[in-house]
Parts: sequence; structure tokens; C-alpha cells
Amino acid sequence: MSSTNLLQFPLLQFQCRPPSTFLFPAIKSHVSVVSIPFPSSQFLHNPSHGPVSFVPMAKSPKSESSEQKFSHEGSVIESLPNGMFRVQLDNEDLILGYISGKIRKNFVRILPGDRVRVEVSRYDSTKGRIVYRHRSTKDPSS
Repeated sequence: MSSTNLLQFPLLQFQCRPPSTFLFPAIKSHVSVVSIPFPSSQFLHNPSHGPVSFVPMAKSPKSESSEQKFSHEGSVIESLPNGMFRVQLDNEDLILGYISGKIRKNFVRILPGDRVRVEVSRYDSTKGRIVYRHRSTKDPSS
């Protein structure tokens, strides 16, 4: 890299003059060298402005996500491809159920005739997530 490459980017490092105390009376000290004149440079911390506080963005609490789902119980009527099942709920509704991640991860087998607990979204009541397979008394392996 020759010195001519450094001359191509004269704005990458320059000296800033102190701001006028007449125009900016609240500023007592400042950052004298700005290395990157991009919008990210506005996030440089100046200790004279006080402590920096960040607000972490987090997921909503579990209670809010469970308020938007209805939990029903029903029987598996038919097994469909890709972990989908036709489930007849106790209130006689027929919905399309898909296996939840924990059931899929733990290799829980669901067969026609099994009793299951299904979470149905209030926005689409034709589909639901199978979250629990009830143990049957006649099946000693479960």
C-alpha cells in the first residue's frame, strides 16, 4: 500500500475543533478525533454526557403467548404425511394437528386412536399444535 492510497480517503481521520461554548454551553468536553464519519460514529460514548444505559429487547412473557392459544383435548383420527394428524376434538371439531418440537425431538410416537392435547390458535382454528400425548392404560410401553 503506497501513500497515495491514504490520500484517497482524507475524511477517514480528521481533527475536530472544539465546539463554541456560546452555541453549545452544556458541552464541556468532546471527542477530539473522529475516526469514522459514518452514522455509527454518533454512538461513540462521551463520558461527560453521563452513563450509557441500554435497554435489552427480550421475548414477551410466556403468559402473553399462552393467552393467544386455546388448549383442547381430542383423539387422533388419521395420520397424514410430515407429522400431520387429523384430530377430532372433544367439542366435535375436526382440525389438522402438527407435532410440536419437543414431541418431535423426543421421538414420541402418535398413532390413530391416541388421546392428545392440542393448542389451537385463536387466529386459525382449523390448525393446532399437538403438545402432549396422553398415556393410554392398555399400552404398557408408554
